[in-house]
Amino acid sequence: MDGASLCRLRDEDVHRLRLEVGLQLGSTELDAVQAAGGRAEAMFVGLRYLSVRPRSRREVERRLWRDRIDQAAIQHALERLAALGYLDDAQFAASFARDRIRLRPCGTRRMQSDLLARGVSREDADRGIREAMAEEGATEEALLERVAASRARKLIGADPSKARRRLFDYLARRGFDAGRIRAWIEVNWQAEDTR
Repeated sequence: MDGASLCRLRDEDVHRLRLEVGLQLGSTELDAVQAAGGRAEAMFVGLRYLSVRPRSRREVERRLWRDRIDQAAIQHALERLAALGYLDDAQFAASFARDRIRLRPCGTRRMQSDLLARGVSREDADRGIREAMAEEGATEEALLERVAASRARKLIGADPSKARRRLFDYLARRGFDAGRIRAWIEVNWQAEDTR
C-alpha cells in the first residue's frame, strides 16, 4: 500500500474488506484495513506469546502493550483469546500452582504473591491454589517438610546457629508461615545437629 505501513491481515478480513491488487483505498477504507491489521497483529503476537507457556490475561496485555499495539486491537485480541479458551486466569492459576507444587515447592502465600504479581485476581489465585493442592494431594505442611528437608541437607556441616537462621530465612522467602518454620526446625534440627 503506497504511503501506508504494511500490516498483517487475515484471509477473512481481506475478503470482508473486498481487497484486491490495485484497489484504490480512501481514508475510511484505509482506516478499516489498518484496524483489521492491528487486530490480526495482536492475535499473532498473543498466540505466539502463549505458545511458549500459559500466561495470565494481564501478562498477555502487557506484552501487547510492549509491542505498541493499539488499545482497541489489544482488547479485541484478549476477548478472542479468552473465547477460544487460551486465556483463563483461574486455569492459569491452577496450572501455575501445580507446577510450583511439583517442581519448585513453596508456601501458598508465595504462590499467591507470585500470581498477584502476574495480574491474576486474588479470587482466581486462591481458587487455583486450592484446586492444585487438592489435585496434587498436597498440604502446606507436606510442602514445608519437602523444602525444609532438602535445604537442611545442604546446610549440614555449617555452624548450627547460622544454619538455623539461614534455613529459617530461606523458608520464609519461600512463603511458609514463621510459626510452622520454627516448629519444623525445633522438631527436626536436633537430628541434623547430631549428624
